[in-house]
Amino acid sequence: MSSLFAHLDHVQRSRDPAVDQRRARRDLVDLVSHVTAGHHAHSVRIINLSPLGLMCRSDERVSVGERVTVWLPLVQDMPADIRWVEDGRIGMEFIEPIKPRIYDALMALIPPRRTAW
Repeated sequence: MSSLFAHLDHVQRSRDPAVDQRRARRDLVDLVSHVTAGHHAHSVRIINLSPLGLMCRSDERVSVGERVTVWLPLVQDMPADIRWVEDGRIGMEFIEPIKPRIYDALMALIPPRRTAW
């Protein structure tokens, strides 16, 4: 049975071609939050998070390159740029990374996610 699951790394890579290009490991999370773009706030579900950025799901339309803020515990409204948008998923890069001590405290407050999507 272990041989059946031994080589599933290609599945993750095929779903997310940028996975090998990331500068920081992403932590799987399950957090309902909101993003403010311009003067409009809309809800999002954050799927993964790192000190450098995040991926979330949302039905709202945003544009690559758009500057937004995303609400996170402890850091509040975190400025970020939209880096990619695909099938209801949004990738954001924070303007300034979250400091390691704050990131650790933040992760202690957020429920973990068991599956990638």
